[in-house]
Amino acid sequence: MAKVWRKRKAPASIPGRCRRPPSTRAVAGVTVLEADALECGVCCLPLSPPIFQCQVGHVVCFRCRYKLWLTGAGKCHVCGVAVAAYRRCRAMERLVASIRVACPHAAHGCTFLPAYHDLDAHRLVCRHAPCHCPGDACGFVGSAAALLDHFAAAHNWPCTTNVRAGEMVSAHLRDGFTFLRVHHHRRGSATFSDHLIMLNVTREPLGRAISVLCIRPHAAEQPAMQCELLFVSRFGYNGDGDMCRSHYQKSEFHIGCTDLADGLPDRKQCFQFVVPWCVLEDDDQGGIQIKVRITIN
Repeated sequence: MAKVWRKRKAPASIPGRCRRPPSTRAVAGVTVLEADALECGVCCLPLSPPIFQCQVGHVVCFRCRYKLWLTGAGKCHVCGVAVAAYRRCRAMERLVASIRVACPHAAHGCTFLPAYHDLDAHRLVCRHAPCHCPGDACGFVGSAAALLDHFAAAHNWPCTTNVRAGEMVSAHLRDGFTFLRVHHHRRGSATFSDHLIMLNVTREPLGRAISVLCIRPHAAEQPAMQCELLFVSRFGYNGDGDMCRSHYQKSEFHIGCTDLADGLPDRKQCFQFVVPWCVLEDDDQGGIQIKVRITIN
């Protein structure tokens, strides 16, 4: 009689092995005494998967493992034991992927916990990196939202907070700073973002000059922004008879971004919308009534 082979069922549990579902929890009081334990022994950069080890267990990152293979070193960089082939170190990969650290900008609102080896990469793109106040001798540093509150409370600068991207709004600009918080909703997405726009009015020999900048971290992804400024003046005056003069001025230009860490940029390096003195009303202390549209791609 032929034997009938039946596949045996695997045991429900293996003695001595504890199976637990993966969990995410903070372990209190953990301190890494030697940071180089998480770094490649060759390039001294933070280890990130894939990670390789020699036969003894000394680890290298994948870039250095490839370089060692190209140079034909044939020996471990630490113990000098001949290495036939580096093997993947799965346990170390899991360890470094699970070590999470706080973002350096956590105090400014960032709640992301990047892996230790991704910290520098995250710092370069973190949208919560602080920006600086443009006021003279003012050392305030904070997020864009904190800056807006600071401008109104500490400097009493005009701030308009209900501007939508693509919408034409009327603004009364006096000498100095005026700020707009522009709300942007990406089409086909549930993503919303706010952008802090600074309009700076200065007095120049030919008239009042308006420059426009976006205050945001240099590290953050910078969308393409366009600004449209429109000034229309209609007024009459008495000469040899009643006469009417009108002036229409419009410009569209790209807006630069700055975190103001180095102070205000040189006005000569920025586009300036200059309204001539001859079309301004006699009471030039009253400021300029102008229309503004911010477009964000």
